[in-house]
Amino acid sequence: MNEQAPVDEDNAALQWLAELAGSAAAHIHGLESLGHKLQWAVSAARQLTGAQFALFAVHEDGQPRVQALDGVAPADLLLLADDHVREIIRSAIAVTDEGGQADTARSFAARPDEPAPQARVRRRDSGSELGVPVLSRSGSLYGGLIIGHAQPDRFGALQGAVAAAVAAHVGVAMDNLATVTRLSEREAVQREAAHQLQYAVLPPLPTVEGAELGRYYLPADPSSLTGGDLYDWVVLPSGELHLAVVDVLGKGVAATKDALAITHSLRLLVLDGCPLDEVVARADRLVTVQNPDVVATVVVGRFSPTTGELWLAGAGHPPPLLVRSDGAVDEIDAPGVPIGWPGAGSSRVAKVQLERSDTLILYTDGLVESTKDIIAGLAMLVQAARDTAGYPAGHLARALVERALDGAERNDDALAVVVRRRLAPTNANESRLGPFEHRFSPNLAAVPLARHLVSDWLERQPIDVGAVEDLLLVATELCANAVRASSGQPGSIVLRALAEGDAVRLEVEDDGPGFAWPDWDDGEGPEPGVERGRGLYLVMALSDDAGVERRGRHTVAWCAKHAVLGGRAD
Repeated sequence: MNEQAPVDEDNAALQWLAELAGSAAAHIHGLESLGHKLQWAVSAARQLTGAQFALFAVHEDGQPRVQALDGVAPADLLLLADDHVREIIRSAIAVTDEGGQADTARSFAARPDEPAPQARVRRRDSGSELGVPVLSRSGSLYGGLIIGHAQPDRFGALQGAVAAAVAAHVGVAMDNLATVTRLSEREAVQREAAHQLQYAVLPPLPTVEGAELGRYYLPADPSSLTGGDLYDWVVLPSGELHLAVVDVLGKGVAATKDALAITHSLRLLVLDGCPLDEVVARADRLVTVQNPDVVATVVVGRFSPTTGELWLAGAGHPPPLLVRSDGAVDEIDAPGVPIGWPGAGSSRVAKVQLERSDTLILYTDGLVESTKDIIAGLAMLVQAARDTAGYPAGHLARALVERALDGAERNDDALAVVVRRRLAPTNANESRLGPFEHRFSPNLAAVPLARHLVSDWLERQPIDVGAVEDLLLVATELCANAVRASSGQPGSIVLRALAEGDAVRLEVEDDGPGFAWPDWDDGEGPEPGVERGRGLYLVMALSDDAGVERRGRHTVAWCAKHAVLGGRAD
């Protein structure tokens, strides 16, 4: 130990060294950013060793670059990145290169005759500096931890041990960060591959005039995006909608393969003209030839958006639900024997009539068996369907799945498919008002008045009462977004509302620079905790169409809600 170093300083350093592990756990090995970790490390190194300055530097393209420092004014960075820093970093590289092995306990020092900076950096004839390489687990160099003092022979074995201990913690922390980064990148690649697989497996959402569709799926294994629950829908040449829900016994990719075979067989048979009461039995014969061990419940249907007629054939599947516009919920009996069992097929075809705003819900048993009591689970699902009947179809499907699994152990895949009949109101003899327009200044205090005025316009239209609140909420969010995006000039925001066929279109114009409409994956919405974007997500959720466009130097955010407006234009 250097005799010139004060004894109380040595004792303090020893105490810090003993406490370093606990402090490092909180400050270096926690969830803080790399910048925070490095800054804490150099500050701790300076205090532990009694140095006048401490810094962490990396060697990039033959030049040193300081990433964190303590005890030196930022204006003196250029002086720090001088020859003495280069020599220390180069010494660190030499340590890792000797014999191809790295010695994490070895420290290195600049030449004693090199100048060292002090609090106000200046050249001196003597001084002391000490550097320790910060190494990875494999021995590669991350950088160098460097301490300095204006007094010569300031640092001895104790200071070297302290600096080496801090450097070792930094090396482990940087290893951990590198590992987390690699795992995150790998997870992102795997997630993208899983999404591509999911998109390849799950059919796209078709556009069906007079119908609103939604679906939501959660696999039993959160790490897998596919399983044995699968749906299918396609618009037939007749204009009718073919739909099917399959629940294969099993989980994972193997179950997905079997479910795909069944949905494809059902679709091909229907397109070939097979009667609905025979389609399950014939699909059983086709599928079990290739896989005699497959077992699956099935419900397959055909819906006519024009007439509202719905035909359903089942095979051991939970009963579909029909939610009437007045909130009443009926169970549809579609009996049959599951695929893979002797005598597989449908016992009869159920026929029901969907009136305007009536909603069909198809689901798998994961929604009713999560409570271990199927009867209680079905009662809970019926109540949830009644409570959420006014939701848009996609969000209704999600709400049903999430409510069914709330607080329950997820042992099975869960799928909900929603079909709602969407027609314009029948009040064709009522008159419509002309377009609405209101200009106001970009102030959040002006938004309630804009909402009140467009509310008065909506309430005088031949429009569904239930649609008015949705449109008002959408108008409020669009106006608030425009206030934040505008330049601030008085009168620079315009709210418009107009009738387009059976739809109401809302537009909010501002003079801001514009923005891109967020592209949420499969309607999932913004991540929890994200402050921005929730208003626009709400607009998308309550509208059938939404977007943003530039008109000259102005930005127009718009949305449209269909099948809500009747009457005639004067």
